[in-house]
Amino acid sequence: MKYKVGKVIGDGNFAVVKDCVERSTGKEFALKIINKAKCAGKEHLIESEVAVLRKVKHPNIIMLIEEVDTPAELCLVMELVKLALGTGGDLFDAITSSAKYTERDASVMVYNLAAALKYLHSLHIVHRDVKPENLLVFEYPDGTKSLKLGDFGLATVVEGPLYTVCGTPTYVAPEIISESGYGLKVDIWAAGVITYILLCGFPPFRSEGNQQEELFEQILQGRLDFPSPYWDNITDSAKELIGQMLQVNAEVRYTALDVLSHPWVTVSCYNVSVRKTSRLCTRAGTICFSRNTIYTGLPNIWVSTISICFKGALCYFLCENNLTFVCNLTFVTQ
Repeated sequence: MKYKVGKVIGDGNFAVVKDCVERSTGKEFALKIINKAKCAGKEHLIESEVAVLRKVKHPNIIMLIEEVDTPAELCLVMELVKLALGTGGDLFDAITSSAKYTERDASVMVYNLAAALKYLHSLHIVHRDVKPENLLVFEYPDGTKSLKLGDFGLATVVEGPLYTVCGTPTYVAPEIISESGYGLKVDIWAAGVITYILLCGFPPFRSEGNQQEELFEQILQGRLDFPSPYWDNITDSAKELIGQMLQVNAEVRYTALDVLSHPWVTVSCYNVSVRKTSRLCTRAGTICFSRNTIYTGLPNIWVSTISICFKGALCYFLCENNLTFVCNLTFVTQ
């Protein structure tokens, strides 16, 4: 057998996840074992999930490595995420343990999520179950934390308006509830709910009696409130971004690219140290770093080429995925 299978690290309704090690290399992976008998009648969901996973490759999305199909089971060898210490694993556990995040921490998380969604949406893939439980908090070797989006069980390719009612009530968009037809922007609504929770510790729409009908009515109305004292020290920029992400009218709701371009995400209090792992090339006031230069203080950016243009005390990161980050910069020579 190619892999040595270890202990259970997660389970669901018709699947179990175990850690495993590739015998020839010693590399660690996660093995998702889907019991075909348990998902009888829902085979299309499994096929859709695997089809999506085959297509995607992004640093903020858990990667499918290999598939092993048997008559009784479908085994998916997945990237094993090294969880950040003290988080418990997913973003839900992290929120529960720390109540709320600083704006800097939250903006990094929102950047990670929006980057993953921008990539998925460029492929016309909608996730449909974006929530903290499906976002793993992991740690880079330099100690900075980031997110990876997982669980593509409800993901599908958008070829026209979708009408299937699905998702998790707290994060579900109004157009899903109204069954008026929806598309990619339901993921942005869910990301907006997550952003709100990161900053105050509770969701924007909630039912005191835990009644789903009352919750859905609040979502459909979309009346957004930032109650005192929980929001007293949160910037107007953060509130404005959340308001744009939680527009009831999906036509005017932000896209993932809009989120990534918003000042709260791009400027937000970053102080960036660049560890120079390769020779610098300078030309016309631009500094270029070659592959695998590590940028700390921002969500880790690993790109083939990156240019940094200086304007006074600020610098502009021009990345290969057409994103621009604005920040202060200090150099740390290794």
